[in-house]
Amino acid sequence: MICRYPRLAELLQRRSLRRGQFVLSSGRRSSYYIDGKLTSFDPEGATAIAAALFDEIKGLSVDAVGGMDMGATPIVGAFAVYSLQAGRPLPTFVVRKEVKAHGTMKQVEGPIPPAPAKVVIVDDVVTSGDSIIKAIDAVQRGGYEVVLAVSVLDRNAGANEAISSRNVPYRPLLTLADLGILPEPAPTA
Repeated sequence: MICRYPRLAELLQRRSLRRGQFVLSSGRRSSYYIDGKLTSFDPEGATAIAAALFDEIKGLSVDAVGGMDMGATPIVGAFAVYSLQAGRPLPTFVVRKEVKAHGTMKQVEGPIPPAPAKVVIVDDVVTSGDSIIKAIDAVQRGGYEVVLAVSVLDRNAGANEAISSRNVPYRPLLTLADLGILPEPAPTA
């Protein structure tokens, strides 16, 4: 399969890929770690991610783009600017892990249009898909329609199946194969 975003793959390889022994947020162990924020907070990386995300949703009827704080935070900031410059300004938002205990006590932050707006959920690097699913749950509780979930990189470890089981279409911008990484074998019991 041909990599759709080769420059983004190159940036992730150079800026975000680390070798060693790591425990992932899913609890799984891995011989490599991809710190997506090292690319998504970088000016060139942020621009490449925003351009690829804009390309992915260009044919969709979408009212806003957002995702779980922290993985989606730099992505949606860059995307907001990119969408304005591209002539299709879309508001962005982040989903807090915990509802604020003060002020407006919102879990979804940003200028998101009123429900039942159509939204896209984004995350940086996904393994099991838990963060995207938590963001999907939060916006659906608010009455929003999730028309697509997108990750910058899918580690090919169950996210596709988990998100699809929620009846939300899912597309990663890149997979491990795009970075030249073979999937690690599943842990044995």
